[in-house]
Amino acid sequence: MPIQIIWGNDLNACNKFIQEIIDHNVSKTWKEINVSCLNGDEDTQINQAFDEILTPPLGDGSRVVVLKNNPIFTNKNEELRIKFERIYKNIPSNTFFILQNTKKPDSRLKSTKFIQNLIKNNLATETSFSLPDIWDYEGQKRYIENTANAMNINLGKGAAECIFDSIGNESFNLISELAKAKLYLSASNNDENKELILESDDVKKIFNTHQSNIFKVIDHLLQKNINESLIEIHYLLKKGEPALRLNAGLISQIRMHTIVKLLHKSGEQDLSKICKIANISNPKRIFFIRKKVNNTSSVFLINLMSILLDIESSLKKGNNSTSVFTENLIKLS
Repeated sequence: MPIQIIWGNDLNACNKFIQEIIDHNVSKTWKEINVSCLNGDEDTQINQAFDEILTPPLGDGSRVVVLKNNPIFTNKNEELRIKFERIYKNIPSNTFFILQNTKKPDSRLKSTKFIQNLIKNNLATETSFSLPDIWDYEGQKRYIENTANAMNINLGKGAAECIFDSIGNESFNLISELAKAKLYLSASNNDENKELILESDDVKKIFNTHQSNIFKVIDHLLQKNINESLIEIHYLLKKGEPALRLNAGLISQIRMHTIVKLLHKSGEQDLSKICKIANISNPKRIFFIRKKVNNTSSVFLINLMSILLDIESSLKKGNNSTSVFTENLIKLS
């Protein structure tokens, strides 16, 4: 009775894992009948999933029922929990019930505690595929390096940073671009036994996508690289990012960094208190924020906040967004 709990925000890896289960266990002849992909956002499809997992597979091989956006272990729903606990013993041994969600199962829920007991008794398995948070720069580097190493590619100095600047942390693009890089390196390498090393210069030649996000803008602003921050802002605006939404994001992040800086300067060490005041959900993030603002003065952060508020006011008056950002942020140079 293989119940599979799969969670994490790396949807490409999740989907690949699910596809491998299907390919390995379901007969190609009976695949159309024995594979169901249902959406847990709809009550009718949840009930359909519960009905289908009780139906033995037709023909050879196994049946696979996938319930994406699975709510059983993320939302409190006693009706679903009771129904699942009532029917799980009746699932045929050759039927796979895959419960997938981007969120980690909520350990406070009775349904999650129940599935943890099943896992302990080898009646279910749990697999996670999570990308590092986009603000976790060191985590991003490790993820890129580990992915490259898994493909037998070693990264030279600065290559991981170049890759992240190019394509961000989307796993499908990362694997695709690394595969392309591997072909390039293999073709350029006369010695088949020589290790493949991807240098930053190679990344600039092969990876042709420029990836920008609000956290890159924040990093440039905190380092007082105003011209670089404007380049990233203009790129985001050109891609269609709404100016007011972009500025609201900048205000939210700079406010968070300013509060952490001021509280750290005052000697505050209570992480839960800092999280509450700065509206930070993950206490681990405080360490990264402190590191980023270590060489940034409180006066600069407060001044930057004031300028961003001026930008908001100007944007709401209908002024040209590119000009508004440029004319205001250039004051910080």
